[in-house]
Amino acid sequence: MRLFLGIVVVAALGAAFVFHEQHSLLEGQLAIAATQLAGRPVHVHCQGFTGALLDATAEAGSVRFDANGRPGDTTDLKRPVCDALNRFPHDVKSPAYACVLALSPDCPQSIRDDVEAVHTLAHESWHLRGIGSESLTECRALQTTAFAATIFGADPRAAQATAAYALKYFYPRMPDEYRTFECVNGGPLDLRPADPVWP
Repeated sequence: MRLFLGIVVVAALGAAFVFHEQHSLLEGQLAIAATQLAGRPVHVHCQGFTGALLDATAEAGSVRFDANGRPGDTTDLKRPVCDALNRFPHDVKSPAYACVLALSPDCPQSIRDDVEAVHTLAHESWHLRGIGSESLTECRALQTTAFAATIFGADPRAAQATAAYALKYFYPRMPDEYRTFECVNGGPLDLRPADPVWP
């Protein structure tokens, strides 16, 4: 019996070690992407299994700001967001992603989650740049979601479709503090006013 318990303990410890290493590797890969998006060295923390079980908040990600309005160096992402970002490089090249290219409302939930996860990382990266306003952050995130998608392996067409999908299906359903009438093609928040492509 002791031998059996010893084997179980060793197996559990081994599984925990492998999970921790994979988790750390993913966070490192996401930090490289977030650093490109934020324009400065930053970190990504993915919610663990226990944290996900105990979490009752609605936010997909967060960045802490200090009393002077300066952002921290880390974004905390929910476990499903990290899982979707981990999947995205494979999914964006799969036939299932055609529904995003077609801007179809009937995409499988996992594909919708992929799009939302890429957009979430773009959003949190603007917070890491120092923007506290949710509406300004969201507008800039919409315009950099395509770039975020390319970091994760999307070709230009799929990347632009990812951003267009986020604009069409996620932006209108966001709370009021995340939306502004100024976030339009050629509007005052347009990062590329000379470019007719939006977002």
